Amino acid sequence: MNYESLIREDLEKLKQIRKKQKLVRDEKRIQFLILLKSGEAKTQKEAGLQVGWKMRQSQKIWRIYRERGVGGVLEKKEGRGFGKLSSVEISGLNQYLREFGARSLAEIQQYLKESVQVEYTIGGVSDLCLRLKIKLKTARPANYKKDAAAVNTYKKTLVAYERVMRMKKLNLKMRCESGREPS
Repeated sequence: MNYESLIREDLEKLKQIRKKQKLVRDEKRIQFLILLKSGEAKTQKEAGLQVGWKMRQSQKIWRIYRERGVGGVLEKKEGRGFGKLSSVEISGLNQYLREFGARSLAEIQQYLKESVQVEYTIGGVSDLCLRLKIKLKTARPANYKKDAAAVNTYKKTLVAYERVMRMKKLNLKMRCESGREPS
């Protein structure tokens, strides 16, 4: 391919454009075009390797240049956000989960369908939960033989035991500070 004739901008213009770039990504893209235009690189693969790309990335940038020119190569993508939901809807989902919880992804899916009128597949709800760091919160299973009176007794003795241990620790600390050897 004769890149010198296929690239419409002249070499000096490309170098000026490269100097104006603030992002390394954009600078590399223009450098790629400069290498092809100047003949330093005979193929897309060679030019791509010189700027640190694999063949596929080189092909992609060349395709973008052919279709949209230098402006297309320097175009920035819009941020995606969180898919179908706005930030208000996401905070509404978080509020719902705090108040009522959800036992399954299907419950979350149903909530989204009814309140926000947005349809998600179960896989989509799963991905949404991963992105939002929502985890299923379940209580630990309790033993069916658990005796409530025994639990209360244990809690009372535990508090008393902790109080005694704090007092011993405090006495030991005071003895060490006064210079007496602990017994």
